[in-house]
Amino acid sequence: MALLLAESSIPPFMWAVVRLLAAEGKPLATDRARALLTPPSLTEGKENKAFDQALRTLRELQLIAEEKDPLSLAGHASDLDGTDFTSFSSALRQAVLAGELNVGLADDAGQTGSRDLTRILVWFLSCDPLDGPATWAIVQREQSIDLNPDAGTASRNDTRWNRFVHWAPALGLAAAPLLPTSGVGPLLPDCTEAVRQTVQRLWPVGERVNAVDAARTLRTALPVLPGGDYANAMGVSDPGAQSAGAALSYALLRGEDEGWLVLQQDADAQRVLTLHDPDRPSHYVSDIVISEDQHG
Repeated sequence: MALLLAESSIPPFMWAVVRLLAAEGKPLATDRARALLTPPSLTEGKENKAFDQALRTLRELQLIAEEKDPLSLAGHASDLDGTDFTSFSSALRQAVLAGELNVGLADDAGQTGSRDLTRILVWFLSCDPLDGPATWAIVQREQSIDLNPDAGTASRNDTRWNRFVHWAPALGLAAAPLLPTSGVGPLLPDCTEAVRQTVQRLWPVGERVNAVDAARTLRTALPVLPGGDYANAMGVSDPGAQSAGAALSYALLRGEDEGWLVLQQDADAQRVLTLHDPDRPSHYVSDIVISEDQHG
């Protein structure tokens, strides 16, 4: 089932189930989990599908074991301790972007697995964060530009866009605008959190990485970024191996501002990465040094 359909769950409900199972530390009976998360006193006897939808979506993403009962975490969620949403975000993103759930991404307009969500992410992250947030009106007008026509429209209706507004920030690939913005579902294409989590998962503090190699590695881990495999398949313009592109540049520059990486420029470097930076039209970076996380 497609992740953006009304019958599927959204990350806040899925996190509640994952957090309960992680805190329990052992398999938990389905009825017990349902009673804890959706007790009759809260539902007032009305039918509540949120729990069952969360289970179904978590199973489709292979974050809960296929066995019906008892419930246990699986896949990228296996080692979560239930106290850190950041770890859940990373696990959820890796599951959503898994190759097996995105087969045929640009071959047809099929809406199963993660493909509907991945298609919108590809279009969304092809936008320049400095241009401001996207809204449903902007999506309707611009989402089919420069995308592979065989894949169909990225977001078919406002219901899917409204659900995307829940998904993209949970995956670390979007942020709400800081200032009030008119329009339905304003969302900024800011992948900083996903890049930060990926950097800290791949490299230890103090590691020095060539900037061109770092960009390639990040695009492999986050293939919805321009230059990544999913973006290339969808026909998004590739910024090239030695250019970060708007979305990744924004994340790297924020990373330096926040202190979890240092961007270095060696005048003698043979391989440099060009950053998209309106304040510095010729902003080149030769190396990236991983720093202590100043996020909190």
